[in-house]
Amino acid sequence: MTSERRGLNLGIVLVALGGYLVLQRELSFRGPAPILLLIGVILLVFSALRQWRGPNVPAGVLLGLGTAFAARDRLVAVVPHWALMLLGIGAGLLLAAALERMAGRSTRPGPLAPGIVLVVIAACAIVSENLRVPEALAETLWRLWPWAIVAAGAVLVVRALAVRKSL
Repeated sequence: MTSERRGLNLGIVLVALGGYLVLQRELSFRGPAPILLLIGVILLVFSALRQWRGPNVPAGVLLGLGTAFAARDRLVAVVPHWALMLLGIGAGLLLAAALERMAGRSTRPGPLAPGIVLVVIAACAIVSENLRVPEALAETLWRLWPWAIVAAGAVLVVRALAVRKSL
């Protein structure tokens, strides 16, 4: 094993250990969080030892879920529990997609699209839970949203007619 490879492996182990200790100090380590993080780190190290050709998706999902469980006590006031879990799973899938891209592999279907969808759903839930829209604005938007559909349809009709005339 070359010294570069040993340095990479040692660096990965140190990052994993340091991350675990930081999370333990800063977040709540009770319930399923520690075991999810531990298994996720083990799978991530195993994947790193195999040049990122290991269980990237399970490692990412377990790390994301473990982090979500660890952060839930601090974020309970602003993030619904289910949205935090979706955010953790989505972030884990995005991590797996990044690792696969870094390894030069892009699997079809990859974890990127589901990760983005889950993160967007969680973000929408967080925004809807914390954003307060004035009642007058909400009423105006409710009254005007059908006009957006009419405008979109009109744009499509005009484009179709323009293409038809050019043929």
